[in-house]
Amino acid sequence: MLISAVILKHLIFFLVGIFQDIVITYYLQTIAKEYAWRAAIFSTLVTLINLLVLYKILTGIEEQIFSIIIAYAIGNGVGTVIVIKKHQIKRFFFRK
Repeated sequence: MLISAVILKHLIFFLVGIFQDIVITYYLQTIAKEYAWRAAIFSTLVTLINLLVLYKILTGIEEQIFSIIIAYAIGNGVGTVIVIKKHQIKRFFFRK
């Protein structure tokens, strides 16, 4: 049971990393397109995610902290790839 809890914790941080990077990328796109209100909403989301993850890492994780940070960072990288390759991913899944 302990191993599955550790794996679940790593998976959660990995998925949060993906989600965070997707939000950050769209935040930057809204800034580039000068959509002020959308950028403000994305900025709020980015700040909340950053601070919640930082809080959770600093207060709630004593064991496996390095591997959880690595899982989170890899999730960020995967999120970047997803956003950059989103058109190719859509074409792959939604072929006619």
